[in-house]
Amino acid sequence: MIATIARHQVRSLVRQRTFVSLLGVFGVMTVLAGVLGWSSHHTIVRVYDQAVILLDGQGRPAPPNPFTLRPRLSLLSNMVVYVPLIGALLALVVGHLSVVDDQSGGVGRLVFSRGLDRRTYVVGKLAAAAFVLATVATMSTVISAASLLIVERTLAPSDLARLVAFFALSWLYLMVFASIGMVSGVASRLRSLGLLSALGAWLVITFVVPQFTSGLRPTASLNPITDPVSTSQSFFRATAKLRPLSIAEQYKQASAHLLQTATTHESAVRLLGHLVPIAGALVLLAAVLIDLVGRHDYSRSASDA
Repeated sequence: MIATIARHQVRSLVRQRTFVSLLGVFGVMTVLAGVLGWSSHHTIVRVYDQAVILLDGQGRPAPPNPFTLRPRLSLLSNMVVYVPLIGALLALVVGHLSVVDDQSGGVGRLVFSRGLDRRTYVVGKLAAAAFVLATVATMSTVISAASLLIVERTLAPSDLARLVAFFALSWLYLMVFASIGMVSGVASRLRSLGLLSALGAWLVITFVVPQFTSGLRPTASLNPITDPVSTSQSFFRATAKLRPLSIAEQYKQASAHLLQTATTHESAVRLLGHLVPIAGALVLLAAVLIDLVGRHDYSRSASDA
């Protein structure tokens, strides 16, 4: 039954062109990250070549090419911004549509009239979202690897492993927002209110909490290499204790280390520690969703207002 529910939901997303649109947007995002990385590479190399000519004319030795000192995966550092900013919004929509369509269309009333276990229903919906987002992450991995091969002409196995790990982390992060979309959809009787509530949660997680725990401005909270200012202000020294609970910051820090753009080095154990709040949030949301679906009255359709 879980597989049946998941297949039905994936087909529904395909019919609504949500799945195709999601693939298209993520594909454009990934290509854009590669293009910006190539542009940065091209500009730095061109400036360096001109500097070499100038220094050679003055009889001075040229310093090493600064681009060769950068990690290869740093070309894709913009993806650390795109995933929380755009990808999370798309994941909210996927989760929201997964549950509200069943309420407004009467599918939920029909399904549960046959004695289907509601936990099975929830797992099937989560499995569908997981499949959709995993497909998107896989496509982005392939595009990113191709971009790196075009720019760098080579891709080490260790870099490929880091790239796969980054998109696996992104998939886990997006699953949190898909779950938020489902929870808000079930908890709200109005479709529009459910989506608005999910957007509010996205704003709080992405901007409010990082600013509160690190003293970062909203734009700086998306920067994968920005250092918090909590060490210089007493208020933020106190609120910084809550930083481990900020899944946006944990995602940013883990991504920075996987893409090797972080200013410090962390052990594998500490890197895995960044996953605990994200995975914990997903488990908690899944439990809340099971409880809400178990108590929801599907005999009453959700309003489109």
